Amino acid sequence: LMAIIVDIDDTLLRNGDQPIQHTIDYINSLPGPKFVVTGRNSNTRIETVRQLREAGVKFTSIHMNPTGGNDAQFKYETAMRLKQSHKIEVAIDNNPNMRAAYRRAGLKTQDPAHLPDPKKFWL
Repeated sequence: LMAIIVDIDDTLLRNGDQPIQHTIDYINSLPGPKFVVTGRNSNTRIETVRQLREAGVKFTSIHMNPTGGNDAQFKYETAMRLKQSHKIEVAIDNNPNMRAAYRRAGLKTQDPAHLPDPKKFWL
């Protein structure tokens, strides 16, 4: 089963907790595991999970940056780890530097601004 990686800030949520409905609808329409990989520090886990649930985001697990340090390196390393046990189809992230890190990990990437309409996706 294909899996995806998706970012939070300016991909699923704007201004911390405002849902970006187009991206959420697209993510929720996909089969398979959905891994949220975020540069948010792990000490914000409870608040972050609450924000995602309130926005209606369906996800398998959340991977947060334990140090709040180099997000690109964290996302690269997380992608390499997830690839060992899952076939990752795509990483969706608004930040071009993060998409470059995922490509270095051998993944296809997608800018959330250019996602297909999930309603047309299945027609």
